[in-house]
Amino acid sequence: MSEVQIFAGASSSVVVLAYCAMICIALLGIFVLLYLGSRGSKKNAGMLDELVLDERQQNREGYTSVTDKSRFLNAVGVCVTDLRPAGTVVVNGEPVDVVTEGSFVKQGTEVKVINVDGSRVLVRQI
Repeated sequence: MSEVQIFAGASSSVVVLAYCAMICIALLGIFVLLYLGSRGSKKNAGMLDELVLDERQQNREGYTSVTDKSRFLNAVGVCVTDLRPAGTVVVNGEPVDVVTEGSFVKQGTEVKVINVDGSRVLVRQI
């Protein structure tokens, strides 16, 4: 419903009073959220902190974001899937997700690893 239908026939002072009430309710809601967010101990500074992950994954605990694939540099492998331009290649008996230089390479074709950048392995057809 539009404002015209809701406040049809009401005086302008009633309309202003209704808008002021809506603004006051919104401000009260903001203050309640700020209050709830500031309660609690220092570690968990508030009730709203349950929404935030505060644990860290450490390398010493076995978490790694990128495995070192530099051992595949200059190695030759065989395409297990079609590379369009991404796919899987078996290099030294190990499946590796790779990307070509942009060309289509058919399954069963030999490729050479020409670059390793983090988890991205770039191959070229031999």
